[in-house]
Amino acid sequence: MSKQFIRLLIVFTLFVSILLGSTDAVTAQSILPATTSVLGAKQKNIGPVSDPNVVTWEMLGLSETQLNGPYDATYFSFGLPADWKLIEGATLNLSLGVFVNAGIQTQSTPAVTSLGQSYSAGTIGGGTLTVYLNSTILTVLPLDQVGEVEKTIQIPLEAFTSASNDGSINVSIILNTGASCYNFSQTNVVIRTSSYFTLPHELVQPDTSLLNFPRPIYQNSFIPSLALIVIPDQPSAADLQAALTVAIGLNKLSFGNVAIDMVTLGKLTPEQEAANHLIFVGTSASLPILGQMQLPLPVDGGKFKVSGGGSDDGLVEMVNSPWNKADVILVVSGNTDQGTIKAAQAVSTGVFRPNKFPNLAVVQEVQTTPVPTPQPTDQTLSSLGYKGRLFESRGVGNVSYNFNIPPGWMVTSDANFGLVFGHSALIDYNSSGIVVLLNGKPIGSVRMSDASASLSTNRILINIPASAVIPGKNRLEVRVNLLPKDECSPQNMHGLWVNIWPESMLHLPLELTPINSVSNLSLASYPAPFIYYPLLDNTAFVLQHNDLESWQAALKIATFLGSNANGPVTALKVYYGDDLPEAERSKYNLLIIGRPSQTPIIGEINKTLPIPFLGGSDVLADGNFQVTYRIPSDSPMGYMEIMPSPWNSDNVILAVLGNTAQGLSWATSSLIKPTLRDRLAGNFAVINDKQIITTDTRLAPTIKSVPTESAEIVVIPSNNETTTSTSSDQQTTWVFPTFIGSVVLIALLSAFVFIRSWSRNRIRNISKKGGRNPGG
Repeated sequence: MSKQFIRLLIVFTLFVSILLGSTDAVTAQSILPATTSVLGAKQKNIGPVSDPNVVTWEMLGLSETQLNGPYDATYFSFGLPADWKLIEGATLNLSLGVFVNAGIQTQSTPAVTSLGQSYSAGTIGGGTLTVYLNSTILTVLPLDQVGEVEKTIQIPLEAFTSASNDGSINVSIILNTGASCYNFSQTNVVIRTSSYFTLPHELVQPDTSLLNFPRPIYQNSFIPSLALIVIPDQPSAADLQAALTVAIGLNKLSFGNVAIDMVTLGKLTPEQEAANHLIFVGTSASLPILGQMQLPLPVDGGKFKVSGGGSDDGLVEMVNSPWNKADVILVVSGNTDQGTIKAAQAVSTGVFRPNKFPNLAVVQEVQTTPVPTPQPTDQTLSSLGYKGRLFESRGVGNVSYNFNIPPGWMVTSDANFGLVFGHSALIDYNSSGIVVLLNGKPIGSVRMSDASASLSTNRILINIPASAVIPGKNRLEVRVNLLPKDECSPQNMHGLWVNIWPESMLHLPLELTPINSVSNLSLASYPAPFIYYPLLDNTAFVLQHNDLESWQAALKIATFLGSNANGPVTALKVYYGDDLPEAERSKYNLLIIGRPSQTPIIGEINKTLPIPFLGGSDVLADGNFQVTYRIPSDSPMGYMEIMPSPWNSDNVILAVLGNTAQGLSWATSSLIKPTLRDRLAGNFAVINDKQIITTDTRLAPTIKSVPTESAEIVVIPSNNETTTSTSSDQQTTWVFPTFIGSVVLIALLSAFVFIRSWSRNRIRNISKKGGRNPGG
């Protein structure tokens, strides 16, 4: 029995050990990821990224780059923050992976495998990596070692001198391992993302000259640009009009790279003052804070006093921020509403002529009436101010040319670009070519041949689709990809070349733009018809009083429209819903934004809306829906309705509404985000987060419903203690019952073994006694 019990005890001990071990493992598994992430974060801060002088590959938006021999290159550019003044000691730290493709191997150079390829270990020779900063050669690194290589390159201050108007710094890294071709091997170099710049600098106040606008608000640097428009606590419609105009201009000038928001003066917090460039928009009387600023033309007695100026002049002034040394304050103002609007329209052009001081501009007048004067039909690159361009480097190169289309005009179907080019006969025609793009869209390509190589000039006509042309500035880009027939041919031979001749011609016949706002009237056509007028001078926003959320929604919609309209100046209008003059209603396409119950004009047109609202409320009346649901009135919901204007059948009304601030935000997002905007259709839409249901009440009741995108739900505990206690509670609920059950099971097994053993011993003893009696 003792042996059985010992065995049973061993089994029990092992069972309990496994049980407790698994519990520890679960506990460790639940805690370890959080611990690891914390340690990982600390480790990251220990490295060079914690140094304020360090600019990492990640900050520059760069990924790991592989350069393949014998010849390859990579190029990128970045800008410096406006408050940085570089000092001596700048370096570039390159982390490289150098690999040689195994060609001829010897016993002394065994092959190693990396990234699925075969490489030879040891030392190599004949290859270089040349690093340029702008036009300065920083170093020519010999590639004489295989494996992971760290190189620190000194950068002289003069190398940061930029030839670009925006101050961009261009970096070129060029691989040349042509010598390796003679031993039938190929050297590849991987530039690791652990590479970084060290840029010692002093912090200085940014230059506030308006000649450099939109810099320093937009810096094109690795530090995000944040701008906050500050309006009066009780803004007039003109104040809001000026604010939207400024936002459109800054968004357009920064190519959408400045995050713009809006707040009233009374809600401006110290945190916001310290974290943003601030743009104060409003009259001198409506913004008392202007009297406290050190402006080149200060506010005196609640007014600007312009020597020799008019009462309706606009003022644009820029000064350094007292709340953050890296930021600036832009004042867009005037003594009257007309002056403030003029100043805002001047900002939307991005071009200033300073007054007495470089950071002050006085705006007398702004021309907002499009002048339909067509330009010459045929314009060569030379007449547009461009020279010819010679491409000689291997890989992809590009050149851009800008041309203008006057507002109110469009190109006809026979518009084209006559590209005049010549090229070398040493090009690999199967891998090389020319691509032409217009506003980022490819419109044509050229395949080169021996026939075209035999001529110094070739002309090819590339049709320009009318839909690819936009009012205002257009960008024509020519991209050239050059690869040699023999990739081991010397790079300095200059055997690869493509010449783009300045005789290349744009043929741009123009015609007046036919505008029919209500043709094919549908939410699917947005942002038409608003962008039919590049200056947005046929668009009026209708807003509600005392509702910052609706004003912020209008700002987002306005910047989106402005970037698509691409006009040289912005001339939209803004009215309050209870103060839209009868004479003005027929002039504009109207964008009504807010809550239905708080926007009087919605009450006026409610009966003619595709689906009206119950009188004086934010509750939608029954529509043409197959299923009607009971939804609480305070449940967030966004609405979109489009209809012909009752005051002018050639114009439209687009109502962007919400029963709550959240609902309005959802409706606004559906007009801005491409993935949501593509789902709009018909003349009515109801938006619930990412779910969009549309219908067209002009047709039979047909509902188009887009399934709701499943959102990822992430549960984040409030603190570590909560996580630990929750995990412990979960473990206790199953560990203790399991332990008790195990003890009971072991006890039953022990009793069973004991009884069985006792029974066997008893029978054995009886048998022994019975055997002795017969023998006695």
